[in-house]
Amino acid sequence: MTLSGDATLVLPEFDAPPADPVVLLAEWFAGAVSREVSEPFAMVLATADDRGRPSSRVVLFKEFADGGLVFAGSSTSRKGRDLAANPQAAANFHWRETLQQITVVGTVQKVAPEASDALFADRPRAAQAAVIASEQSTPLDDESALHGRAAALADSDEPLSRPEAWTGYLLVPEEVEFWQGKPNRLHRRLRYVRTGEGWLAERLQP
Repeated sequence: MTLSGDATLVLPEFDAPPADPVVLLAEWFAGAVSREVSEPFAMVLATADDRGRPSSRVVLFKEFADGGLVFAGSSTSRKGRDLAANPQAAANFHWRETLQQITVVGTVQKVAPEASDALFADRPRAAQAAVIASEQSTPLDDESALHGRAAALADSDEPLSRPEAWTGYLLVPEEVEFWQGKPNRLHRRLRYVRTGEGWLAERLQP
């Protein structure tokens, strides 16, 4: 079985790494969008609880801010509880069409309430209603009742306010790796590690 995707993509950053990986992150996302990668902002977020038990899920990467990656979710969900107990996470993006992958490891903090309000306001109304109607990660006893609550909120004329538990999070990178797949399995890897003096860039064997 071989990798599928465009193996001819030329990425000169592997030979001449820029100083700041966050700038390179932005360039890779812009390239993914221009190449019409499917779901370029789908981010696999891995967390661990206070006992070190890991969990992962796909969330939506929203934007770059304050040198990090912003996503959102409920602080009472499993990921929210994990981050409260152990505010470290790893994020992964995989773009099959271009044989590219990004891994970001770092610490996570909540964004300011005003920033969370803006993130919530940016959601479609149906998505806002779903957030309000659902007590994320708690047992579901009546699915039709949940759908009814969400539909009633979405169809109402009243403004929908962000629930206190729903918040934006900022993943501040401590390590970033850029990966380009090759059919011969001699993949290209470029890792950045944050040091006290800035970023250290190094190539890794596949």
